[in-house]
Amino acid sequence: MKEKINEYAIDRPLTAARRKKINQFIEKNAGRLGRAISHGWDESGTVLTLASEPVEWQFVFHPNRVESFGSAPFWVKMLFTEKRRRTVDQVIMQMLDEAGFIGPSPARKRPSA
Repeated sequence: MKEKINEYAIDRPLTAARRKKINQFIEKNAGRLGRAISHGWDESGTVLTLASEPVEWQFVFHPNRVESFGSAPFWVKMLFTEKRRRTVDQVIMQMLDEAGFIGPSPARKRPSA
């Protein structure tokens, strides 16, 4: 059964460029988990699924927030301590930051006078 894990506020919505940066982040950091991981987007391009047996994560992108959901066997849920939850949150926030969802707006060029 899929359970809501957390919700993250974002400053900017999902775009094709940000989706590409997320894919790059996942591919670059997949080794942190220590086992095989697969990922993909749904047809709408707004739901990202990450899977690493026996756990599956889903990230639903809304214009101003990202919701995370997870499904795993009971024994895995028992191992998901508060410390591990904080670590997961840090990685997700890093991914959102690197993909340009959060933080100050990029500086805009001022017109020449």
